[in-house]
Amino acid sequence: MNGVHVRLRVGGESYAFAVENVLEVAELGDVAPVPGSDECVLGVSNLHGEVMPVFDLASVFGISREGAAQRLLVVEHDGRHAALAIDEVVDVAELPAPTEETESALLHGAALDHGELVGMVDVASLFRTLAGDDS
Repeated sequence: MNGVHVRLRVGGESYAFAVENVLEVAELGDVAPVPGSDECVLGVSNLHGEVMPVFDLASVFGISREGAAQRLLVVEHDGRHAALAIDEVVDVAELPAPTEETESALLHGAALDHGELVGMVDVASLFRTLAGDDS
């Protein structure tokens, strides 16, 4: 599970996505709300002609954030795309394999990198959660 990752911040916490799952980092821009959607759904956005759901990653992880998200991280898994509202991208770098267990089903674990604990996102589990399939 080690390799190159996109490290980001959400609500003061650090997370990382394997670079092969990240398509783009973009400005948040205009997001059209979707009435009746789940609280983690900010709405939809037109990115390069593709209407894409925008999810608040802080809400998905159940953490609080001060202020509004600033960026979108566009991720892919099994041909499906989603845009995740995040606070900032920290870097793109090689990270060590997870050495710490986590209670979250959305993480493979956590790695200690330069004294900072980084949650390693399990993209398959994240997409199952976003689709409402908690099995």
